[in-house]
Order: sequence, then structure tokens, then C-alpha cells
Amino acid sequence: MRIVLKQERKEYVIEEHVPNEPGANPPRADKDMIKKRMDDMVDVGCLMLATMTLELQKKHEDMDAYEMIHNLKETYERQAHHERYETSKALFQCKMSE
Repeated sequence: MRIVLKQERKEYVIEEHVPNEPGANPPRADKDMIKKRMDDMVDVGCLMLATMTLELQKKHEDMDAYEMIHNLKETYERQAHHERYETSKALFQCKMSE
């Protein structure tokens, strides 16, 4: 996915939170930039949802791309940490045969 986002120059959407409010009386350039960023955020979010399982889609359908990527990292980093712990524990409990 990162390869596609990098090629489309939309990788920033998953790396930084995209502001959705331009503030009071912003210049036209700021409005255009925020609109482009919002459009990119929708595109990336749809791409991410399309590549997920149905279960993950339901869990993440109300999130934007930035929130999705951080939620997925948090979920799977915890799982990977637990698996490393269990593997290390099993290895430390092994004894060499004499």
C-alpha cells in the first residue's frame, strides 16, 4: 500500500493528521489545499478499506486513514509483542538433553 501511496504522492495522509477546518476567512489557496487533502484522505481511506477483510472493514469504516493506520499498528504491535513473549518464554523453558 505504501508503494501505491508514494507513487500517488499521498503517503502523507497516513503519516500526519489532515486538518479539516481552514479557520476563519482563510485565503483561497488554503481552502484549495485543505480540499485537496480531504479528497486525498477519502481516496486513501477507501483504498485501505478495500484491502481489508470484512471484519476489519466494519471496525474501521468510521475512521479516517490516519486513525485507521494508527489503530491497526496499535492492535498488531500488541499482538506481535505477545507472540514474541510467548516464543521467548517457550525457548527459555527448553532444556538441552544430556
